[in-house]
This record gives sequence, structure tokens and C-alpha cells, in this order.
Amino acid sequence: MPEITEITYLKDLWDDAQASALADNQLALLRYRSNLLGADLRITNFGGGNTSSKIELPDPFMGRSVRVLAVKGSGGDLGSIKESGFALLYLDRLESLKARYRGEAHEDEMVAYYPLSAFGENRVAASIDTPLHAFLPFAHVDHLHPDWAIALAASANGKRKVEEFNRRFGRRIAWLPWQRPGFELALLLEQAVKDNPACDGLILGSHGLFTWGNTQRECYLNSIRTIDQMGEFIVDHQKRKGALFGGIGREPRSDRREIATRILPTLRGALSSNRRVIAHYTDDKDALEFAGGQWSGQLAALGTSCPDHFLRTRICPLFIDWDPGRGDLPDLKARLREGAAAYRTEYRKYYEDWATADSPRLRDSNPSVVLIPGVGLFGFGKSKKEARITTEFFINAIHVMAGANALDEGDVAHPLPHARRPAQSGEFVQFHNYVALPRSEAFRIEYWALEEA
Repeated sequence: MPEITEITYLKDLWDDAQASALADNQLALLRYRSNLLGADLRITNFGGGNTSSKIELPDPFMGRSVRVLAVKGSGGDLGSIKESGFALLYLDRLESLKARYRGEAHEDEMVAYYPLSAFGENRVAASIDTPLHAFLPFAHVDHLHPDWAIALAASANGKRKVEEFNRRFGRRIAWLPWQRPGFELALLLEQAVKDNPACDGLILGSHGLFTWGNTQRECYLNSIRTIDQMGEFIVDHQKRKGALFGGIGREPRSDRREIATRILPTLRGALSSNRRVIAHYTDDKDALEFAGGQWSGQLAALGTSCPDHFLRTRICPLFIDWDPGRGDLPDLKARLREGAAAYRTEYRKYYEDWATADSPRLRDSNPSVVLIPGVGLFGFGKSKKEARITTEFFINAIHVMAGANALDEGDVAHPLPHARRPAQSGEFVQFHNYVALPRSEAFRIEYWALEEA
């Protein structure tokens, strides 16, 4: 794989001197690579994505070196992870689990085998994504959720646009339809690489990006090169597209911060029916452009596409249909109360429609994100940090919708390339090229017992 000679948006942070000092410790070098990737939120979200390396370690029991998968542990953050944050598992044991697999309907039972595959005294909880890394035939693998990649993954014409991207940049990125993370997806990834042996990355429909390399440095370069090129591809489309989200329908208020301050007690009260919440407010350009867009109400109702986003933001935000040019403060406060009550009703219906006997109980039915035209975006959480991160994640979702909107060329894909099976195609909903996850699939992620663990 060639060295990067030019990067448009990202930075190559790799320091050869630091890396050379870690050359004899592949786990330390994996930590170094992970920290570099996690240092830029355009590459991966807080707590999102995972990295891995297949390394040789001396087995204290066998008395010889064995192949071990080192993969980011469940709940870790790439930007701050330490060597102790990686789960270590015998690679041959993970491979042998294929013989134990009883099919997609039983894939959740495979997670119980991961602790039994732990290497030595390592007790770091292995994530659901562990087999996705194990079954790819590459020494080093990155699974990331950059906005630019997800914009392609969430576009109705995404598969065709990936092919166009490949032609422009001389790449060989393959497309894989949506499949919930887990053992089944791991097998599909493995097969996709067998079917496309020359591919140098994978876009997972409605999900994210996989890249890899034969060395730590090569893997890092492949990841930042791919993301940067996707950024160049998306931005070029945005420049040609011009106004996004149907254009601005409702202009920002000059006194929007004063309004935000005055409505905050009402807003927090309306959303604290089940638990007390802290708010984080932003009126940055992205938030105002999306909240005031002609299509903002429809896009907000569709919800986010990437599971990494809606685990923080819920499947969709609360959009307040308020005219900042004519509406007054009492009117806005009334709409906030009415909107919060309606959201709780709709959320309970969403739960009742898709819950099964073994689903976790209904959680807080209040929204975690609120959008107000002319004012901006509010994120909510149990702490200041959680509220801020929730806000950041929805800004990521806005970037994805903006990218998908920019890629729209008026063509309609039938069936949508996100559906793995033809029968699923009708479940995916598109609006001006943006494709959201079906509510059924969103529920399977949000109320997944394994995500609760």
C-alpha cells in the first residue's frame, strides 16, 4: 500500500520515533495507533469504533507462542485507551466457534463463549464486534464510524456512489448490506473479502467502515487515507449541491441564546418525568442550518441511521415545529410541553410495537435531543458530560444527513442496496437520498439485551 503524499482534511499524526520505540511490543503499538485515531472526532466518535491486532504472545500454559486477538474492550474509548483496555483472546478458539454457531436466530448465545476464549489472565470484556475482527484475514483491522463514510452508507445511491468513489481515487472499497453487529455479520464480512480478494476496505450499509493493513502503520494509513478521500468526495458534492436540507426555511433568531436560557427550565421540566436531566445547548452553524431547514421536520422524524449514533441520541429527536419569525415565548413553551408529551406517547408505542418477551424493560421515554428552528439544538443526559456527548453525536448525525443529501442526484435505487434480503427492502425508508434504519432494526439495537450487559 503506497505512502500518503497528500491529505486534504485529516492529519497524519504518526511519529516514526515513537512507533519505533514500541516496535517490540505490538500491544503497545496497537494502543498507539488507537489513540491517534481516537484523537480526531472526524475519524471516530467518543467511545465508538474499535481496533484490533493479531499478535504472537507466549502462552504460559502451553509453553510456546500462540496467535492472540487483541481488540478494544467493550465500552472503551480509542482516544484514551491503555494497553489494559484491550481484550486478549485465543484466535484459534474464536475460529472454532464457527462450528458451534447454530445460525442467525441463535447468534446472541455466541457471546457467552468469548470469556472462555480469553488469553491468560486477561479479563477485559470482549465486545459484540470481537468476531468481526477475528474472522477478517488481516493482521490489523480498524472499524470506525466517520461521518463521511456513514454518509455513503446511509445514501439510497450509496453502493453506486462507492463505485464512483473507487473509480475516482483508484480504490477497491466493497459494499455490504445492513446486518446487525454480531456473529452473523462477522461471517458476512469474512465472505465479502473472499468474494472481493483485492478490496482494501468495506462500507457497511447504514453502519460504518472497515479498513485494514499488514502492519500497524499500513492499517493507520489506510484508515486515514480512506476517510480523507471520502471527505474530499462528499465535500465536492456539497459544493456542487449548494443549499442542503431543502434550503433554510426558518432563519436563526439574533436573540436565540437568550431564548434558550429562558426556555431551559420549561424544557428540563418537560423532559424530567422519569429522571432528572442536564442540558447542553449549541447554536453552531450545523445545528442552526439543520433545525431551520425546509426538510428538517421530515428528516428528524426518520431518525438516525448509524447504531453508534442512536444509542446516544435515541432513534429520533424531538423537533419543535415553531416559527421563529412569528412565534413568541409563551407559544414556544406550550409547544415544548405538548411536543414532549407526544414524544413519550410515540416512544411507548415504538416499544410496544417491537418488544418481545425477552426485551429489556422500557427505559426513559423522553427525547435526548430537541431541535428548535431559529434557536438550535439541546442534548440531554444524566451529567454535563453525557449531555455534551449526546449533542456531539447528533451533530454527527446531521453531518451524515447533509452528506447523503449532497450525494442525491435524483436517482432512486430499487431495491435499496441496504437490504440484505429482497423482503427487507420495503422496511428501509428514504427521503431525498437519506436512508434511515427500519424501526424494527433500530429496536433490535436499542433494546438489545447484549447492549444492556
